[in-house]
Amino acid sequence: MRTIQISKAIINDQTYIALSIEKNSPEYPLILQVKGRTWRSDAKLWLIPNALENWNSFKSVFENYRIQKTDEAKRLEPVQKLNQQKNPENFQNNERHNLTIRSLSEAQNKAIARMTEQLVIQKYSPNTLKNYVSSFTEFLVYHQGKDPQSITEQDFRQYILNKIENHHISESTQNNIINALKFYYEKVELRPRFTLYDIRPRSPKKLPGFLSKEDVERLLRACTNIKHQTILKIIYSAGLRVGELTRLKTRDILFEQGLIRVKSAKNKKDRYTILSPKVAKATQEYISLFQPNYWLFEGQDRGKYSERSVQNILKAAVIKSGVDENTTVHTLRHSFATHLIMNGIDIRTIQTYLGHESIKTTEIYTHITDKMKSKIKSPIDDLDI
Repeated sequence: MRTIQISKAIINDQTYIALSIEKNSPEYPLILQVKGRTWRSDAKLWLIPNALENWNSFKSVFENYRIQKTDEAKRLEPVQKLNQQKNPENFQNNERHNLTIRSLSEAQNKAIARMTEQLVIQKYSPNTLKNYVSSFTEFLVYHQGKDPQSITEQDFRQYILNKIENHHISESTQNNIINALKFYYEKVELRPRFTLYDIRPRSPKKLPGFLSKEDVERLLRACTNIKHQTILKIIYSAGLRVGELTRLKTRDILFEQGLIRVKSAKNKKDRYTILSPKVAKATQEYISLFQPNYWLFEGQDRGKYSERSVQNILKAAVIKSGVDENTTVHTLRHSFATHLIMNGIDIRTIQTYLGHESIKTTEIYTHITDKMKSKIKSPIDDLDI
C-alpha cells in the first residue's frame, strides 16, 4: 500500500489540508478529483479546505493509500487578489475549469477513480496515466450528468467531431483521446473490444528529421561541459529516447560487454544497445569526475536527472553550433538510425537497437536513405562527352 503524506496550511486563519504531488506521479490524476483542491505554485502545494465534505472526498479518492499526517503547519499569504491582478483572464478561466470539474456526477468521478486505479495496476507510465485520465475527464465534462456506462460509440464520434471543429486538435491528440476511451471501456467497464478506425486520423506520412554526421560532430563539440557532452554522446551513439537516458542507472553501463542496458523502455520492454568504445571512455571519465551513485545522471539531491534539463542542454548546443534550429533530442535518435542504415547495418539489427515493436516503424529510415540515393550522380555525368 502506497503512503500519501499530508500536513496543515493556514491562510487568513482558515485551515487547509496541504500535500505535495508531482505532475508525473501516479497520484497526480487522483488529486485532480478531490473536491475543493487548489494549486499554490509559490508553495508548490495542493491545498484542500479543511471541511468535512472535502475531507471525505480526499479519503474516497485516496482510499487505497495510507494517509500519514505531520504536525507541521505552514502559514501562507493569500494570493487570490494577486492572481486576479496579474492575469484576470487566466484566473477566471482556471476558476471556470475547476468549477466544471467539481460539477461532475458521483458516477463520473467514480469512473475516473476506477480508470486511474486500473492504469496504476497495469503499471502504465506516469505520462500515459496523466494523458489518459486528462482526456477521459474532459470527455466526461462534455457529457455532464450522463452515466459513463450509458455512453455509446455514437457519443464518441460526436465528441471527436466537436474537438476537431471547435478545438482544432492534432492527430496525436485525437489518437490519445481514442486510446483513453478504449482503455476505460475495454479494460475498466470490460466491454467487448471495439474498433474506432473510422474516427482515427489518417497517419501523416512524415519522414523524421536527422542531422548529417558533420552536424552531429559540430553539435557535440559545441557542448564543452563534460556531463552535458556525455549525455548527448550516449543519446546519439545508442539511439536512446530522452526518458530512457534519464532512467539509466550506473549499473546499466556494461563496459566489459560493450552494451547499454535499457530497462522498462516503451511498451515495458527491456533491450540492449550499443556502447561504443569512444563513448565508454567518455562515460568512465564522467563517472570518475562526478561520482554518480544510483542514477547515471543525477539532478538535485542526487535524484533522477530531468528530461527538461536534457532538452535545455540540447537547445543550448544547437544555438552554439548553428545546426538546424528544429533539432530536438529525438533528432539524435533519428540520426543514429539513419547513419547505421547508411553504413549498411541490417534493418533487423537496427530495430533491436531502437526497441521498435514493429519492423514497419524502423523501415521509415530506409525511405530516408532511398531519397538520398536518388541524388547520387551516375558515373557518366563526370565524363566529358
